[in-house]
Amino acid sequence: MARIAVLGAGGVGSATARFLAHEGHSVTVVEQFSPDHDQGSSYGTSRIIRKTYTDGLYTSLMGEAYPLWDALEREAGESLFVRTGGLFFAPSGHPELAAIRRALGEHRVPFEELDPTACARRFPGFRLRAGESGVFEPEAGFLRASACVRAQLRLASAHGAQVRAGARVEALEPRARGIALVLAGGEVLEFDRVVVCAGPWTARLLAGHVSLPFTVTRQVYCHFEPSASLAEFSAERFPVWIDFGTYFYGFPHDGQQSGVKVALHQPGLPTEPDRVDREVHEADREPLRQACAEHLPGLSPRVVFEKVCLYTMTPDEDFVVDRLSGEPRVTVVGGLSGHGFKFTVLLGRLAAWMATDHPIPWELSRFALARFA
Repeated sequence: MARIAVLGAGGVGSATARFLAHEGHSVTVVEQFSPDHDQGSSYGTSRIIRKTYTDGLYTSLMGEAYPLWDALEREAGESLFVRTGGLFFAPSGHPELAAIRRALGEHRVPFEELDPTACARRFPGFRLRAGESGVFEPEAGFLRASACVRAQLRLASAHGAQVRAGARVEALEPRARGIALVLAGGEVLEFDRVVVCAGPWTARLLAGHVSLPFTVTRQVYCHFEPSASLAEFSAERFPVWIDFGTYFYGFPHDGQQSGVKVALHQPGLPTEPDRVDREVHEADREPLRQACAEHLPGLSPRVVFEKVCLYTMTPDEDFVVDRLSGEPRVTVVGGLSGHGFKFTVLLGRLAAWMATDHPIPWELSRFALARFA
């Protein structure tokens, strides 16, 4: 069995480590911070999981990811996937709605049509405006992101994986007998294979080997206090939702953090991952308040929790899942572009296969590094 390093202990890294360790490999997870840190993209109580995409490739891949999440829940023995259903809407006739209906239909994903009257009847806490319509995907919901990461790392460790926390990789050096990792402070570790899934730090780690056109952006989300009963926004009564006309999105009350989460899926200001403005400003909050005013009349403008996280964007918003050109001992997974957490268990499965030369059962050319050449 191979000695394999996994760089980064977030959503992809934790999943990769779990699969590799379960299959008997000697796995070391190298993480510059502590496990489940809040400096990157995998931290928090909620990430939307859905098959509703305008692009049928992602709808298809989510069909492969759902059983892997179910298997993780069974193995971990805890609730990680909260099925609330998902409301996805836009102005009637919007081209993205048409593409969503087409992708769902082609991949036989059940969904229902909702107009403003039907939406008010189903979800009294949510308001579709006149001229808007949506689809409701019953299988959608949210993943408890931090809990997923912790569960994957716990299971990886139970199968023998080692986690090196607080270890910052300064260089990655291919050598005749393996790949050397040079840590801050000078320690050198050597492995047969390396999987790089370091989120916003991936491009910097690989700068000596490949130029990755990743842009790291600052993203803000806020939790707003209900003006009425919090029960109206419970996971039993309220869906996850995305406005495909504006890309605001939100969640029910997650049962763990105060308030109701609302965010914007548009790339924020470009930043450097080690120099992020972590303070939330009034200019960050106000657009989210406006989205609440339009669609969530039961929420007050009062913010009860807020956080800054990061996206790692590719120019086409497709992921990178590939081996380094000329160095197949290094596998790269990155550029999840703000919509990747729901795929992390599948991406971990793919990365583990790639790192051990296992055949890949799907066509992944859209995720190849060569597209940036």
